[in-house]
Amino acid sequence: MSKYLLVALAVFGLNAHAETKVNFSGDAYVRGYFKNGMSPDKTNSFSQFFRLNVDAKPDDNLTIKTGVVLAGENWEGDNHRAINYTNPYTGATTAATGTAIGGTNDDGFGNGNVTHLDHAVIDYNKDGWVTSVGRMPVSSPGNFLTSDDRRDRIQVLKIFNNYHVLALVYDKRSEGTLNDGRDDLDMYSVNYYGLTPHFKYALQTGWWYSKKFTANTANLTNLDNVKQFTPQLEGKLLGIDYHLYYTILWGGTALYKNDHHAAAIRLTKDLDVVTADYEGTFTKRGGLIAGGFDTLSSIINNSPDHNQSQIKMRTIGFGLGVTKKDEYVHMVKFSKAFTQEFTASIGGGRAHILTAAAGNTIEKNSVLDATAKYAFSKNLNLAGAYGRFFGDNKDHAGSLTLNANF
Repeated sequence: MSKYLLVALAVFGLNAHAETKVNFSGDAYVRGYFKNGMSPDKTNSFSQFFRLNVDAKPDDNLTIKTGVVLAGENWEGDNHRAINYTNPYTGATTAATGTAIGGTNDDGFGNGNVTHLDHAVIDYNKDGWVTSVGRMPVSSPGNFLTSDDRRDRIQVLKIFNNYHVLALVYDKRSEGTLNDGRDDLDMYSVNYYGLTPHFKYALQTGWWYSKKFTANTANLTNLDNVKQFTPQLEGKLLGIDYHLYYTILWGGTALYKNDHHAAAIRLTKDLDVVTADYEGTFTKRGGLIAGGFDTLSSIINNSPDHNQSQIKMRTIGFGLGVTKKDEYVHMVKFSKAFTQEFTASIGGGRAHILTAAAGNTIEKNSVLDATAKYAFSKNLNLAGAYGRFFGDNKDHAGSLTLNANF
């Protein structure tokens, strides 16, 4: 083959590759934080988090989206699996924990970083149908069960001319023993999202399936045969923005056999001087709420961008299988933009949260919360957060986070 032909093929290859549109984006955080508990246990630490996203579009119908995360191993969010750690002095080995999602470059002494796949999705769009396959971000606004989450999913959307959307979904929710398909957990879902001149709404369903379960034991495979209905509503009435969330679970083989509820209402009013927010979050008979649901408190749930803060100290609605106790969090927050660069908020409320699932123990506390943010530019800001409990729990925690995005 002549060198001229090689050059021609190389040029053709470069032209073909150049037709693919590639976009890069990402976010990076450096965070210092502390947690002081009622016991002598105290934490003061630093952690880092970096996420790189790449979107490639070879043609008008096809998009490939992927992203990877590099983070200190104590960063919360999607679980990773650390390697076994062997103490070089005693020889004792601590088993790896978490869910295997990607690789790790942890050095085994807790000083390394964890690298894992954040998402990897193939999207094909044609004639109003969008088919997505892969590991994808799933966060319907306010959805109790998918806040701050990534899912291995096959999803087909039909987008209608009036912006209504029908979604057909299959999720691989949990992978059990590799040679035993009966202990996997799968979920099937049909969802509908609508828009009117006055409000938006969502009607979401789910059916959880796993053939292997152990009665009266709380684990993921015991969500066999559980049914889910999750309606949502948001709009504006009398100058007040409202968001209404609700989920009911029922019909399970081992867990959630009866009716188990979670609900929330969020109201926002611009008072000119400040912006006022109220949010009430409730569970009835063990209703589930994902750890990323925004409760307006820095130390309760609250990680809607899949980037949890280490100062989260309590989680409402995550006592898997607990059905004898109800929980709630009421929060009121006032926010103000003092300048174009500086904003701050202060809030407080009351929380009754399950802390010991086995004993059905409810902890009763008042909550204080404060935040502040300074934007050096549209791509760089410094954010502080502080939260404190008063009552059965007297823990408090704070963080200072430098965030850059591109």
